[in-house]
Amino acid sequence: MENENKKLTPMRFLSDKMDMPWGTVEYKLADLGFVDSLASEGWLKGNNLSDIMQTYLERVVGETSFNWYGTQFPVLVKKLTVKGRTSLHVTADDETAEQRYDAFGKTALWYVESAGPDATLYLGFKEDITAERFYKACHENNVEPLLHKVKPKAGETFLITPGMVHAAKDVTLVEIAEASELWFRLYDWGADDRENHLEEAFDLIDFQRYRVSRSKEEEGAIAITPQFTVNKIGLTQPLKSTRDEDDTFLLYYCTRGKADIQAAQVNYKMKEGDLVLIPAETNEFFLLPETSDAELLEVRMDPRPENDIVSEPVDEQ
Repeated sequence: MENENKKLTPMRFLSDKMDMPWGTVEYKLADLGFVDSLASEGWLKGNNLSDIMQTYLERVVGETSFNWYGTQFPVLVKKLTVKGRTSLHVTADDETAEQRYDAFGKTALWYVESAGPDATLYLGFKEDITAERFYKACHENNVEPLLHKVKPKAGETFLITPGMVHAAKDVTLVEIAEASELWFRLYDWGADDRENHLEEAFDLIDFQRYRVSRSKEEEGAIAITPQFTVNKIGLTQPLKSTRDEDDTFLLYYCTRGKADIQAAQVNYKMKEGDLVLIPAETNEFFLLPETSDAELLEVRMDPRPENDIVSEPVDEQ
């Protein structure tokens, strides 16, 4: 790659959209092999995220991320437009995923972009249940009565932790997650035309009642996990970021209104649905509101304890 010593600047990427039985998934930023986001402008235009990572390493993500994830960009951002209903899934924690599949586990945050009249999130169980009861319900197509159901509203966020069974219906979600698509289909609402992983993933399931509450924070931290931190920013006035000791990349996703990111005298305009990556070596930039209702999600990776491998569920009671 040319210009290896040139200073990195904020980056935009092309989306990658795929049709699904229940709607569409649009990868806004991902380094997954089968999806490898392509830089869409600037002097790195035309390069895939994986190639950028291989060349610039910790200059992109910071030393904390590089020490944990190497040349893998550590998070993904995708938009799920769920017109029907997804199957019921579960994910593994980092330690189990590494031991069994030589992969990263998956913790995710769901941000509700919009909710239809039948919008429902299925998150864990509404009470503690036995493994036998769930297994029987799957084979008798009677799982829904066991599940904790939420009627989501636009702007709410929900943390999806390893072991939590989950599904979505009639809703548009932005998912911020570890850079992993290691998930297991447990139940497909009676359909039998897709592969089911119930037996393979059975010991991953948390059979206790749902314990993580929805986030109603207007601003500030809406998710703090070992894998990523997400802050919601209501951008009512210009903000300056000077990062002399800040060892992390930053992602900004615009959820509402319009805003500019200004770095090295270049403006990166953002409207709803746009995403910009700020490399770790970009030391100074400004966030500028263009409209009074501008709102951003900021994604970062904070230092992790040396022995922290497993993602523990966060109880926000």
